[in-house]
Amino acid sequence: MWKKMIALGMVAIGLQSSLGAPKGNAYEYEDTPTEVADGIHIPRALTLLEDIPYYVIPNALLNKAEGSLSPQTVKVIEAENHWSSAWNWWKIHTDMGDRWIKTAPWQFDAPPPATINLMSETPLYAKPSVNSQRTAALSPQEVTVVDAEKGWFRNSSGTGEVYNPKKWLKIHTTWLGDQWIHLNLDGIGTFHPADQMSYYANTYYNLKPQSDYQTYQTDGILSKQFAHVTGKFRSLLGTYYQLETDDGVKWALGAGQPIVADTTIIRRTHPSAIYTYPSSQYEDEPKLILTGDLPAYEKTYNEYITNYGYDGDWYHVRTAQGEGWFNPKFAEPEDAVAETATIQLNSPVTTLFRYPNTGIILNHGQIGPQTLHPLAAWTDPNGVRWFQINSFVGKAWIQLSTYMDKLTLKDRESDIVIQSDTSYQGAFNQNEAGAYTFGNESIGYDNKQGEPFLDTAFLAGIYHFDLSGPDAAGWWTLKNESGYAFQIKAGEPQVRTLWNGKLAKQLKLASSPNSPNDQGSPYLSLTDVRALFGATTSVTMGYNNNKVVTLSSQLYKIGNNLQLPSQAVDQQLHLSGLVYENRYLEYNSIKPALQIKIKHRDLDETAATESGAAMKFLYDLSYNNGLYDLSLDHPLQPGMNHVTISFQVAERIILQRDWDIMNSTK
Repeated sequence: MWKKMIALGMVAIGLQSSLGAPKGNAYEYEDTPTEVADGIHIPRALTLLEDIPYYVIPNALLNKAEGSLSPQTVKVIEAENHWSSAWNWWKIHTDMGDRWIKTAPWQFDAPPPATINLMSETPLYAKPSVNSQRTAALSPQEVTVVDAEKGWFRNSSGTGEVYNPKKWLKIHTTWLGDQWIHLNLDGIGTFHPADQMSYYANTYYNLKPQSDYQTYQTDGILSKQFAHVTGKFRSLLGTYYQLETDDGVKWALGAGQPIVADTTIIRRTHPSAIYTYPSSQYEDEPKLILTGDLPAYEKTYNEYITNYGYDGDWYHVRTAQGEGWFNPKFAEPEDAVAETATIQLNSPVTTLFRYPNTGIILNHGQIGPQTLHPLAAWTDPNGVRWFQINSFVGKAWIQLSTYMDKLTLKDRESDIVIQSDTSYQGAFNQNEAGAYTFGNESIGYDNKQGEPFLDTAFLAGIYHFDLSGPDAAGWWTLKNESGYAFQIKAGEPQVRTLWNGKLAKQLKLASSPNSPNDQGSPYLSLTDVRALFGATTSVTMGYNNNKVVTLSSQLYKIGNNLQLPSQAVDQQLHLSGLVYENRYLEYNSIKPALQIKIKHRDLDETAATESGAAMKFLYDLSYNNGLYDLSLDHPLQPGMNHVTISFQVAERIILQRDWDIMNSTK
């Protein structure tokens, strides 16, 4: 967050306090980009029209409100800039100190900007009515705003007049006094001079800084042009850029690629692709290939807050070999490394790319299923692994399909192959009474500490467990067809896990199961749901400020190559595998990881040692699909070792095997 602080006087605010709310974590504050309240683009005051919760930090998903503000006018320090059209965070000043509120446009009113710029001839009216006669007209100029109709900033979702409605603003004139003007929402803004060269690869333009939101027609297209940006007009619906072109003044709804002077020497050990323009959008083939270091004298840069969709800076270079634009993304990566893995392509079609992570296909090349020995590998900024290969059209880069293609690491040909997929169980809302519901059925509640507790009868259904009980001693059993089961008892902190009917482990729960009524099945805390079901959980806040619990899980398919030797010579039992993991997570999720665990079953509980290893991330093979290493070395006793090997997600056993292995010395 850009904390541009301004001094504000204390304001007395009626607060409905709620003590003991959690304060949250400092890092969450930085996730909310804001601007300082300037009275033009961000109002300096808000009039709240209903009760609004307030927070210490701008995050309602992880933190409870401290209390709420009754309808009143509050001073604004800073805010997000989409306040007129969407939910928006505001930092306000209160008699308790600075706090944060989140509003929708219909929950407040705000004063109009102190000044605006009229960008075309604008009629004046003595009163705010379309039936009144015009009194005069103003040429383009800056005017002082003294009032506006209620909700002057609001629009509605949709198109046309609904999205860009006309609003009445009262302005002051020196010759007629106060007069009214009727402007479309995108005409209420301010002009800022600029002096900037930009490149426009392909963008629509208009002859004035406004859009037709009914037809979306524009006045033309700028394509492959360098333009002089001489000004910006910023309204609530966006920013238009004033351009001087050979064909006159144009207005583009975009900054293009701004260009600044930059005398950088780009160190290169690989050949460098040079393009005619600072964009590869319409150039699949580079203009020329240069060798050696590149001296640059100007570059493009990104003026936006986010880098989403940005290809990185382009450098204008001039050498004895030629001149043009260079971008490290559209070239052989300098930090590629030698790759020793073997790739088994099983996908029907794999596309060959000129460079990794660019979308530029090399000579329309594609290949089919085959075994490959890549030359090099490179991990892009998003963490995705690319592989360079020799192909029938030359050296090319490929990306793997995580569901079909497979990797074999060098000297690990016997690795266990494990494939995961995500099973989504659903999102369950908390109603006004505080109960979590599935349809009309109540399935859970929050305890006094605010942690959700869920009904095991409901959980058994969505996670495919058979529920039975209670037995004579009060124990309930939940059993999965895989062979995994666990037993719980209301009020009892201990739980038993089982595999194929035999006790696997006895452990303590985070919270004793609750039984809201004497006849029903126990309720488990969300922490214990993760432990016993291997569940991935997420708790967020809905629009009504009630919680939403989302449940999912990882489904693991373990390959049939789980083979162990009958003898070991290094006093270690070595297990290794590769996990192809679906990494997509709902917001705010907690996900238990897959583990290997090994235990000597012929030793008692006090003497037995259990080794465990969790997955270690290697790299992503595609968006949200990663490759993990799952390896473990377990020390062996001299002679025969009777071990139990289990694959677990938290306490949920996915697969368990007993193994006998002789440890002998050479």
